[in-house]
Amino acid sequence: MIATIPADLSPTRNGGRSGSRVAPSLLGFPSPNTRKAIPPAALAAVVLLAAVFAPGLGPAAAWAGSPPSDARAPADTLHWNLAGVVEEALAASPGLQAMKQLRAMNDRRALAAQLTRLGRLSGVARAVRYKDDQILEPMTRQLLAGGMPNLPFDQDQFHYGLTYEIPLFLGGKLGASIRLAKLEAKRSEAQLIGTQWQVRFNATSLYASAQTLVAVERAVQGQIDALQATKKRLDIMVREGKRPDVDRLKVVEQLEGARARLESVRANETKVRAMLLGLMGKDPSQPARFDPLSPDEPRLTVDVAQLRDAVDHASPVRQAELRVAQAGAKKAIARSAFFPRLAARANIMEHASPSRVGPDETWEISLGVSMPLFEGGSRFAGMAAASHGKAAAERKLESVRLQAEAALEDAYAQFTAAQARLTAARARKQAGDEAARIEQIRYDTGAGTIEDLLRARDRAMLASASLAQAWGDLYTAAARINAVVEEEVVR
Repeated sequence: MIATIPADLSPTRNGGRSGSRVAPSLLGFPSPNTRKAIPPAALAAVVLLAAVFAPGLGPAAAWAGSPPSDARAPADTLHWNLAGVVEEALAASPGLQAMKQLRAMNDRRALAAQLTRLGRLSGVARAVRYKDDQILEPMTRQLLAGGMPNLPFDQDQFHYGLTYEIPLFLGGKLGASIRLAKLEAKRSEAQLIGTQWQVRFNATSLYASAQTLVAVERAVQGQIDALQATKKRLDIMVREGKRPDVDRLKVVEQLEGARARLESVRANETKVRAMLLGLMGKDPSQPARFDPLSPDEPRLTVDVAQLRDAVDHASPVRQAELRVAQAGAKKAIARSAFFPRLAARANIMEHASPSRVGPDETWEISLGVSMPLFEGGSRFAGMAAASHGKAAAERKLESVRLQAEAALEDAYAQFTAAQARLTAARARKQAGDEAARIEQIRYDTGAGTIEDLLRARDRAMLASASLAQAWGDLYTAAARINAVVEEEVVR
């Protein structure tokens, strides 16, 4: 299969894919950002190639689109098809669920930032003990009418009330902060979409790998059946002296090698199935049967120009664009440090002291302006840093867009190559089966040797394995294109 580097079985996309998306995950499946983990698709590819093309692998039966008979499957075996596997993986992926929580968190942060425009209402209270007695409330004309002796003076005082402050102008900092929070929420949403597509690709890739191994298993089992039939005939012919015993021994050697390879393929199939079940959030040891891939070839439903347009709107590019916008907001925040700040404030207070029978109420409304004059050059340094950050984000956007376009070109080339390999593999299988049939007739009539027959069967097996491999590659390449453009353009 096509080896990619999505994130992991629970991908956490930081905007990119590797391999299929030039990292996703993975499998994110993911984008122009680099992923570190080895993906299930890549491991499945290695497992499959090792199983199919290992030296000495016996002849194989034809690739068929019908469901395999699995006598080893328990009665309670779960039954899955490709659509069900993808749906289950999307629902069960822990990394995907974490990404959803991250998006919800950033949505709430954006809302919290927007609500700061409404100002802040605070309850305040303080108890004070002065060195000397202090007047409890402001001197007013009404209080002075009774003379100074009527004014309350106390050393211990208690003040409590409400204060409301609303920002009117912060040099653009408030609006830029709200815009920054909203952009982060949008970036989380784009990251979630990209991760969902990477999970789809991981599930499809593993499913295709598992089905290819199933086909290889049937091929090896078919070769074993053919060798056993040949051995039975040779046993009789050797006893009758019509064939030398060395022919029988060569068949026995090939037969035992094929049996060993069959167990190896089954072990690899078990490994890939376990990985697929793990991606679905299921117990990897749980028995499961997967339907074969559809016999209909995946077809591209749009032209290449539309693909290039679509990739420019995929989540990796979208995330990079949002980072540029965020860098612009951070630059606006840094610029706001050069402007004055204007805020309105109102409070209502109650004042109490031992000399008063009840508390006295006062209120205040104020409008304040603050103008920064000198901060040691920190404002200029912050502005320069924000400018460099924006320039870096813009260059990164160009890099991400180029990587996304390169990933699309690669994915499309892999898809067309897989189509060509499938066509060639079908012709090769037909020729290999016919050659094996002819060599069997030649050997049965004494015109051919056992070596010719075994070589013909080996070629037929490899042709069947190549056909299975090409079929799986085509489905994986189709899923890869869909993951790159984040649309189901190949069906």
